[in-house]
Amino acid sequence: MKSNPVVITPMDYHMGVDIARSLGRRGIPVYGIDPDPGQPGRSTRFAHFQVCPDPKESKEAFIQYLLDFGRKTLEQKAVLLAVRDNEVMIISEERQRLKEYYEIVMPEHATVAKLLTKDGLRQAAIECGIPAPQTAYPNNEHEAASAADGMQFPVILKPTESTYWHKPEIVKLLSEGAISGKAKVVLCRTKDELLTNYRKIAAHDPRMIVQEAIPGEDRQLVYFASYTDRQSQTIASFAGRKIRVIPAGFGSASYVKTFYDPVLYDLSVKLLSGVKYQGLSGIEFKQDPRDNIYKLVEVNARFGLWDGLSTKVGVDLPWVAYQDAIGQPVEPRHTYPEGVIWVDYYRDLRAFLTYRRQGKMTFGDWMRSLRGDKMVGTFTWDDPLPLFSTGWSLASRLLGRSG
Repeated sequence: MKSNPVVITPMDYHMGVDIARSLGRRGIPVYGIDPDPGQPGRSTRFAHFQVCPDPKESKEAFIQYLLDFGRKTLEQKAVLLAVRDNEVMIISEERQRLKEYYEIVMPEHATVAKLLTKDGLRQAAIECGIPAPQTAYPNNEHEAASAADGMQFPVILKPTESTYWHKPEIVKLLSEGAISGKAKVVLCRTKDELLTNYRKIAAHDPRMIVQEAIPGEDRQLVYFASYTDRQSQTIASFAGRKIRVIPAGFGSASYVKTFYDPVLYDLSVKLLSGVKYQGLSGIEFKQDPRDNIYKLVEVNARFGLWDGLSTKVGVDLPWVAYQDAIGQPVEPRHTYPEGVIWVDYYRDLRAFLTYRRQGKMTFGDWMRSLRGDKMVGTFTWDDPLPLFSTGWSLASRLLGRSG
C-alpha cells in the first residue's frame, strides 16, 4: 500500500528541508511547493520541488494551484504542512476547499487568526491565564503617548501582524533605524523615541502595539515546540534555550540548546489546551529576571526554524504530525536529552560578531560553545546540497550588493 504523500509550502531551506528529510528517509513521497524557483530548499534529494504562484500576490491563484495539484498529481490525500505564517493563514481560511485532497490539522480559523496577531495573542494569554508583558494598542499618536505614561521604559513597537511591516517603505525605515535588516520590533528607550518612531511608521501603517521590553540576556528566551492532536492533547514536545539570536536582542535563533523545565511544559500545555489547539506549534517565552516568571512572547502556528532538532533528540515532530494526520496511533514523546545543540553557522557567525562588539563574547568563547552533540542547520551528510545552495544564494546577494 502506498504511503500518503506530504506537501510542504513553502520549501524553506530550514523548516521545509527538515520536514522533507524526516519523512523522505522513511520512504514517504514529499513535494515542496514554493513560488521562488531559486529557493535553496529546492535542492534537497528528499522532495520533489514544484514552483507555484506567489500567495502574497494572489491568494486565489495559490489555492487554485493546490487544488489542481491535488486533482492532477496526487493519487491519494496528502498531508499539507505550511511553514510560513502567510501560507498558514491562507490554508486555514480555505481549508474547506482543500480538504478533498489534503489532510489538514489546525485549530479553528478564529484561533489561528488570534495566535498570529499580537493583539489576539495578548487576548489569548489573558483568557488562559498566561503571564505576558504589559501591552497597549494605540490607534493614534495621542494614544501611544498615553500608553507610554503608564509603562516602564524601554518599550518595543511592533506590528499587530508581522506581514504589515513587509511594505517596502517600512522595511526601508527599519533598515535605517536602530535595528537594521528585517527587524521584528523597534526598541524605544524614551517616550520621545517611541513617539518619533511611531509617527514615522504610522505614516505607512498605524497597526502597531506598544509593549514592555522584558529585560535580561537573549539566553533567557526559551521555546516550546510540540504537536497537539485533533483532541487538543499535546502528544510530543521538546524545548530549547535560545542562547544566541540575530539580530541580537529581538531576532530569531542562531544557536540553541535543549533543556527541560516542568514549569515551561505546564505553562505551554495550559495555553495549547486553553485555545483548543491542533497541529504543530512553537511557543516562545522570555524568563523575566525581575520575578523569574516565563512571559509569553509569540506563538508560531506551524513548524519553526529549528524544530528539526526534534528529529535528533528522539521526538521527531514531523513524523508524529504525519502519523496523527493520517489516523495512525502515536505514542507520546516528551523525553529527550538536554544540552543538545542546534546551530546555523552562517547565522551564528553574524550573531557572534554582534555579541563580540557588545563585549559579551570572545572568539574563544564562541569556538568552545560549538563543541558537543549538535545538529547543524541545513547540513546533513546524506543531503548536502541545500547547504551549498544556501551558501551560493548568500554569496550571490552579497556580490549583488557590492556591485
